Amino acid sequence: WASLPAAAAEHKVLSFIPYLQHPPTHKQTGKDAVTPDESTDSLTAADPSQAFQVSAKSIDDPHGPRIWRSTMVELNGNNRALNEFSIERVGEKTEQNLVILHGYGAGLGFFYKNFEALSRAKGWQLYALDMLGMGRSTRPPFKIHSKHRQKAIGEAEDWFIDALEEWRIKRKLDRFTLLGHSLGGYMAVAYALKYPGRLNKLILASPVGIPEDPYAVSAEMPEPSESTMSNEFTQDQNDITKPPASSDNNNLLNTAKPNGDFSASNNNNNSNSSNTPRRPLPKWLKYLWDANVSPFSL
Repeated sequence: WASLPAAAAEHKVLSFIPYLQHPPTHKQTGKDAVTPDESTDSLTAADPSQAFQVSAKSIDDPHGPRIWRSTMVELNGNNRALNEFSIERVGEKTEQNLVILHGYGAGLGFFYKNFEALSRAKGWQLYALDMLGMGRSTRPPFKIHSKHRQKAIGEAEDWFIDALEEWRIKRKLDRFTLLGHSLGGYMAVAYALKYPGRLNKLILASPVGIPEDPYAVSAEMPEPSESTMSNEFTQDQNDITKPPASSDNNNLLNTAKPNGDFSASNNNNNSNSSNTPRRPLPKWLKYLWDANVSPFSL
C-alpha cells in the first residue's frame, strides 16, 4: 500500500486557509509516501538538503499584510526537530505570542480553520507545532527507562514538554500564551507545572487526563456575581494556578484528602447516583498503551 506524502497532505490542508493561495511547505520531512518496504521513512530525520524554512505572503488580505512560514526547528540531540507553522503580521511590533499544540494522532493542520481568524489580532504572532514524534516532526526513539509507574509518566511527559521548552529558547520567547487541545492540553498543563512563569495564559480545549468529580453533575454551580470577562485580560498564569479557596464539591481536587482519597465528604452514603458507568477499555488496548505501542511506532 502507499499513502500521500505527509508534506503533500499538510500542503493540501493548509491550502484551504483564506487569503493563502500557495501555502508554504518545507520538505525536510514527510516528502516521500509511506511504503511497506523497509526503506528509510522520510519522517524519521530531517533532510538537510531541503530548505529548512519556506515563506509566503497572503494575497488580497483585508486583515494583513501577513507572512506565513513553514519551518523545521532543529533541537539538541540526534534527529530531534519540530515542525512549525507560523503567521507574522508585517509592520507591527509583536507584543504577544500564541502557541498551539494538537492532540494525539493529529498535527498542526488540525487547526487550519482557525489560523486565519486567530492571526487577525494586532500585535500577535501565531505558532502551531507538531509535537515531537507526531505530524511532520522527527521521530527519535521513544523509550521509558523507569519501572515505577509515576516516574514513567514523568519521563513520557518530559519527552514532549522538554522539546517545547527547547523550541521556546530557540525562538527567544520570554513568555507566551499556550493553547492545547486533547493530549496537547494535557501536555500544556504538564509544561506549565514544570516551567512556571513561562506562560501568560494557559488555554485548554477539551483536554485529556483531567480528573473528573463524579459528584459535580449533581451539584449546582453558583453563578458569578459579576462578569468574568475582564479576568481573561487581567489574570496571569500565577493567579490562575493558585489553589482555590472554595470548599465545594464541584471539583475533584477540592475534595481530595491528604492520603489521596478523592471521596466526597458529604456524599459517601449516596448510592443512587445517576451517573452512567463508563464502558471499560479492552484489555488489549490497555496492554498496548502500557507497552508504548502507538500508530507512530508501526
